[in-house]
Amino acid sequence: MPRWSQRAQHAGSPPSGGGNGSPGRMSIGRRLSLLVLSQLILAALGITMSIVALKRLAIETSYLRHYVFQPFVVISGGIESSNALYTLLARPPSDVAVEVREPMARLRSFIDRYQREWLTATSTLPEAIHLRAALARAGELALLEEEREAADTIAAAVAHIERTTGLAGPTPAAPHVRHADVENLSGALVRLHKINLRYMEVAYDAFDRIRRRIFLVFMTVGLGGVTAASLFGLAVRRAIAPRIHRMVTAVRCFRELGVYEPLEDRGDDELAVLAHTLNTSFKAIAERDKDRDRFLAVAAHELKTPLTTMKGFAQVALTHRNDTAIRERALAIIDRQATRLGRLVQDLLWSARISGGELPFRPEAIDVEELARRVIGEFELVAKDHSIRLVPRGDAHLLGDPELVEQALWSLLVQAVSIALEHDPVLVTIDADAAARVLITVEVRGGKDLPEDLEKLLEPFAVVAFEGRRGEPRSTGVGLHLVQGIARLHGARFWIERRPGDLMVFSLELRR
Repeated sequence: MPRWSQRAQHAGSPPSGGGNGSPGRMSIGRRLSLLVLSQLILAALGITMSIVALKRLAIETSYLRHYVFQPFVVISGGIESSNALYTLLARPPSDVAVEVREPMARLRSFIDRYQREWLTATSTLPEAIHLRAALARAGELALLEEEREAADTIAAAVAHIERTTGLAGPTPAAPHVRHADVENLSGALVRLHKINLRYMEVAYDAFDRIRRRIFLVFMTVGLGGVTAASLFGLAVRRAIAPRIHRMVTAVRCFRELGVYEPLEDRGDDELAVLAHTLNTSFKAIAERDKDRDRFLAVAAHELKTPLTTMKGFAQVALTHRNDTAIRERALAIIDRQATRLGRLVQDLLWSARISGGELPFRPEAIDVEELARRVIGEFELVAKDHSIRLVPRGDAHLLGDPELVEQALWSLLVQAVSIALEHDPVLVTIDADAAARVLITVEVRGGKDLPEDLEKLLEPFAVVAFEGRRGEPRSTGVGLHLVQGIARLHGARFWIERRPGDLMVFSLELRR
């Protein structure tokens, strides 16, 4: 059994990727996700490369500082010690014996440390291997042999000076021998200084090549990443922007001119679904406008009919002032038409208030059976060609708004009489047997001309597609829309059924 107070409106299913033989598009969300993912990958690649590059540069810097620059500084200190020793050896041997110990100790410490840590030709340290590779790339391997010879010369000179000065032997030699040894030592130190200076140049050139290579890789990856991201972003924009522009243009045209062109956007991505929704909405609004215009035309006709009738019979009453029978009949017709006109105007006003959510709800205790008898009695005055039979069952007391329930029952009777076959009765049943509800049903035979989709009768501007009989109420569909709104205010249900034999049943279930 359909429930009209909780009906779902289906505007049509969105197009699928295989519809009309067109391939499905990648969704907008997926495209944007891929764009963001590509940016994240590029950022992660850049961060990883930065970490690797910084680590490599840190290693190279440490290598230059500890294995290239530091020996150069220490050799300079050895040269200073050699010069100080040369000055001391110019004195008599008795004055030199004590003072020569300190510079000789520095020289011995220097050459021992150099041969142990910095002698590139024979060292197995990673830094020495790294420097030998740089020398090989620079074609300077001959420096290794020169370095070894200079270091051996310095070691031999230091050992000989220690013996000639009495530091390693009992008797000092002649002063000219000691001066020659110091000159030999100084010359070897200068050669070692020059060799390490050349080492420094080769190492720095290698470091500079690494730095330039890292910069080139960064520039290549950066430009490539920016280019790829820009191209991908442009592709996403080209896929999205024109379609959005068409939608905006269609919405603006519909808003300003009231016309629209169907949006052709095949596929199954979000924009295609949005385009389909806009098409459905435009069509629904256009049909709603047509229904409204048709409703206004019918409403104007229905308002005009009782007014014309009232004016005509008012003139009859004025013309036959002395004929009591004619005057009373004319006044009775005027009264019925005034009642009909008042109800129609009330329907229109209440329908507008329901749509705006402004219809007041004032609940109080109601005897539905008594209310139904009163409404039927009033209704029979304006619908004399139809008999209305009331069948009550049980105690029909409940809590509700009596004015709204009365209006709902009146609207149901108007609709029933409008579709009923001529002189067919209308059956009103009040079933109050259930403890929690009161069910009001209005049954009538007819409705062949009603639409197959009975939900359309509940739309605000629905129009019954056939003329009512002369002198009877005629439904515009506002009444049923109003009944649905009244049911919602009461937390009730309202539905319509078409049963075999052209029997139409309108059901309003109210809670106690």
